[in-house]
Amino acid sequence: MEIGRLIRAGWHSTSIGRYQLRPDSASEPVLRRELTSGQCLSAATLIYLGGRLRYFPEASKFGVHQFSYKNPSPENLFLSQALSAKISNYIAEMGVSLKFLEVSTATPNDKMDLIDVSELRKLGVVTDGQTNVHWSVQAKNSTLYVRGERDSLYGHHKVILGYSKAFGFYFWAVIEAQGREQELTSFGLVEIVLNGEASRVDISARCERAVYGIYVNIIAKLTTKEARSIAFSDSFGVQVRFSDEAEMFLGVSAVSTDGGREELATFFNTLFDDPP
Repeated sequence: MEIGRLIRAGWHSTSIGRYQLRPDSASEPVLRRELTSGQCLSAATLIYLGGRLRYFPEASKFGVHQFSYKNPSPENLFLSQALSAKISNYIAEMGVSLKFLEVSTATPNDKMDLIDVSELRKLGVVTDGQTNVHWSVQAKNSTLYVRGERDSLYGHHKVILGYSKAFGFYFWAVIEAQGREQELTSFGLVEIVLNGEASRVDISARCERAVYGIYVNIIAKLTTKEARSIAFSDSFGVQVRFSDEAEMFLGVSAVSTDGGREELATFFNTLFDDPP
């Protein structure tokens, strides 16, 4: 678990297997690498959970079972309970369903249960290039907000619908810049996108943009109508482009509100008692 936390703190991803140089490419200008599938078994599965993104190459194996002590004794009962609690906390900390612990403890320690990749995706163990969105309601500095957060190949991102008495409703995005700070803070067009890209709200003239560490923050005041549209949307994000003719964008692609719809709707209806 400590190794897993080190991996997470280093913002690394994990995968099963390894790339090896192909000996038959030694005479070529660029040495080719070939992926060899691997096995992630027993305690190694906890290390695997430390990855921000977690990949499962084809033909890999992922196996779990109960943990055990080499020299069982009566006091191990207490130790087992304590360790189970620590593993449970770790799994939740890594953003994985606690059902993963149930699956692991269902198999005796002298056997191995190989879990199918489709089940691993359902449990949140395998994320591929993007994690599920984690939704939460937060209160801080005299403001209340609903936050959606996820990791992807394009960085760690957050989208927020908030309200404060001094400011009213507002939109806030936290974008891992990945070296694009200048573009994110200087490109002329900034739009909130709703329901994929079906609807757009131009906030270019009223948003504030600032760099904090590895992140670019974008914040803009919203009308009540705009806040309602976000609160009852299927997805929302923010796109930063050079112009409306640019096909590529920086920012946060629309984040699904699945898992956060009740929080968003309750947030809006509590503050403005006029649901659509």
